[in-house]
Amino acid sequence: MSRTYNQDCVLAYALDLLGERWTFLIIRELFLGPRRFGDLHAALPGIGTNLLSKRLKELEEAGLLAATASDARGQYRLSESGEELRPVVRALMFWSIKYFMERPDACPPKDCIFSNDLQPDSVALALEMFVNKCATPFSNYVLHVRIDEHPYTYYFMNGEMTARRGADAPAVARIETDVAAFMQAMRSEIYLPQMRERAVLSGDEAVIRHFLTSIMPGAHVADEVARQISASASLHA
Repeated sequence: MSRTYNQDCVLAYALDLLGERWTFLIIRELFLGPRRFGDLHAALPGIGTNLLSKRLKELEEAGLLAATASDARGQYRLSESGEELRPVVRALMFWSIKYFMERPDACPPKDCIFSNDLQPDSVALALEMFVNKCATPFSNYVLHVRIDEHPYTYYFMNGEMTARRGADAPAVARIETDVAAFMQAMRSEIYLPQMRERAVLSGDEAVIRHFLTSIMPGAHVADEVARQISASASLHA
């Protein structure tokens, strides 16, 4: 820990561990799976290599991540304690959408957070967030999703969805499409019939339907955020 609040408070202790700048974003990058130092640096524009090294060391000392030496360059992965932060981060992500929806003048994002220009990893995590927020009860399944040639595996287990990079695990269904199609689905601009035209779908039809319909209830949030940001921009024009 770089600094400490030095308070007898569990929230203060959590912030001692996680409150430094870039810490949560490093953790976010590792939710989809292990990453090399260079990959993390490229995914976090604005952080220097020295500061990234420092944050990684702090997280490792706190037991939230581990460095693995699977090859000469090594990788970083979340520990079990680090993985336990996943629902916390999802809740913060969803809270931030609600915050910008309710307070459009409070530093709105430069572009709509539901933009078609998001990176595939960002879309993969957004899909995980909305499925966990909106999914109806369903049996366990493993699904392969390919977003702009980037493969991901989604595990829906005991009512919770987890996304990982890669497509090594056997799956019962597969969805292949691009960033724009998923973002349009989350904005309710297209629905299941249109997704069939925009995507390559194969495997268990019930699983595909469950996944796609679970991301679409987030659309009302996306639409409202877009309207609020647009209204804010008009006021300041």
